[in-house]
Amino acid sequence: MNELYELTNPVFNTAKMTLTLLSAVGNEDSIAIEKALGFEQMPHVDAQGDEYALLKRIGAITIELRYALANRMIEQAGNRNVLDLACGYTPKAKYLMDRGYHYVGGDLPAVAEDMDRVSRELLGGKAIFRAADVTNAESVAAAAALLPEGPVTIDCEGLVAYLDKNEVAAMVKSIAAVLADRGGCWVTTDFESDNCFLVIAQAVSAGQGEKFLKLVESQVEKKTADAAHAPVFANNEEKIAFLQSMGLAVERRPITGVADMGLRTLYACTPEQRQAIAAALEKINVWVMTPDGAAKTAGTGTGGFAIDQSQDGDGLVMRLSGRLDSISAPELLAAFRAADGESAVKDVTADLQDLEYTSSAGLRVMLIMYKQLGQGHFRLLHVNDTVGAILRDTGFDQVFLG
Repeated sequence: MNELYELTNPVFNTAKMTLTLLSAVGNEDSIAIEKALGFEQMPHVDAQGDEYALLKRIGAITIELRYALANRMIEQAGNRNVLDLACGYTPKAKYLMDRGYHYVGGDLPAVAEDMDRVSRELLGGKAIFRAADVTNAESVAAAAALLPEGPVTIDCEGLVAYLDKNEVAAMVKSIAAVLADRGGCWVTTDFESDNCFLVIAQAVSAGQGEKFLKLVESQVEKKTADAAHAPVFANNEEKIAFLQSMGLAVERRPITGVADMGLRTLYACTPEQRQAIAAALEKINVWVMTPDGAAKTAGTGTGGFAIDQSQDGDGLVMRLSGRLDSISAPELLAAFRAADGESAVKDVTADLQDLEYTSSAGLRVMLIMYKQLGQGHFRLLHVNDTVGAILRDTGFDQVFLG
């Protein structure tokens, strides 16, 4: 099943990279998790030699900073309940639980399964990990319900760059709904994360920060759906206005005190580099969002997914209903592979009349079928207005309907 998870959600490999980079800088909890899961070092990127080594160093500083900032923001928030969305493989659960927090981590099914095993082997089963798609309000609410009563701090790091416009809107609705119900806050560095990477890259690469940022952005594009989409927001003002429209108040806090955070990666920098990084980071902010009035209804489908399929010779009709997202997309790919394995499928018609929502993971599965079958042999039928709008926003209308 892990192969299906990786094909439908290849971004989860970046979560592995985060763990291996933290492990490489000597984070002992990360080393223990990496050993338990048997992960290899940093996954492939399009860089070699000195360029690769420098990219790895920039990445290590950025990841260690982001991890330390997330823990600091959670501690400053003051809530004892933590819902860590897109939790990845970091040792945040152990760090927080050692300090008396209640912790639930939500992520792609493959990550949740891995980290549930880590919890049993290394944490006495006390940390809770569940499959949760941030665009799926029911899965986010269900994960939050595993925490004790009281306000919740929601943490979400390293995710926004991988989401398109519709997914960001659905994610914010899901988070805002939990905060409206429970109280608390949402903390993240994601809304200015590009700036963090850029200033670090500028300091340690002799002014070649833009070059390395473009290299990373190209990797992000490969990990998202294969149709290019425009940036979700043009500037911070747009981001703030959008979040406020979703029922969230926004506070931006400058990144200060970097020299006192004990970052091992900064020890390897020259004094001039450390000074440049600290000074530049003070112009960048972490974001804290709190509920402000009624949250927008988190309406991107009921949460369930079903496939009703029929086959006539080498033609397959798949009638999809409910939500097609990172949790359910592997099911669709598995159904296609099973039908193709029993008798070679040459034509697929996907009936989307009752499909309530699709994320990039669902679009990626459709693209896999489209590429395997060839143009003219994968068709969409009865595309409803909601899904049609998603296809247009992501550019997939040109692929499937053009």
